[in-house]
Amino acid sequence: MGKLVWKDAREHAQDVLENYWDGQFPVKIAAISKAMGVIPYQASLPAGVSGMIVKKPSEQARSYVEASDMETRRRFTLAHELGHYVERVDVSDDNDFSFVEKREPGQYDLHEFYADEFAGALLMPEQPFMTMLDEGKSLIEIAARFGVSLDAARKRRERLRTNQPEVV
Repeated sequence: MGKLVWKDAREHAQDVLENYWDGQFPVKIAAISKAMGVIPYQASLPAGVSGMIVKKPSEQARSYVEASDMETRRRFTLAHELGHYVERVDVSDDNDFSFVEKREPGQYDLHEFYADEFAGALLMPEQPFMTMLDEGKSLIEIAARFGVSLDAARKRRERLRTNQPEVV
């Protein structure tokens, strides 16, 4: 039986942090993306689209985020798109794909769940995130520290409480 999607996403995000992160907050997601071979762009995207990633054989992957979004949203979207890249290229050895993130309720599959879980784990690493919670820091303080929106910090807290890591 395969691993649960959230476990895979968290483990892959941890691998990326171990290999590309400088240890400083907020995580420099654009620099990590470039180092992994994904060129990030800000662009005016079609209505209802917050981000996308495109990868063709023998071409470098390109990720796009909506330029008019708040910086915290763009950071999370970029990390989300990198999650798609990791899932498709590193995990599935797929070299030809595209994902378009639409802001439509009900359009949420396992690929989207993986990418969201990956993004949360990458931008808000579990140990420092939980330490701040344990110290009684507010979600506003936590969101500011990690360079994410309040909603992203709230969702990360919810997912860490729902799917707690196994204590070995």
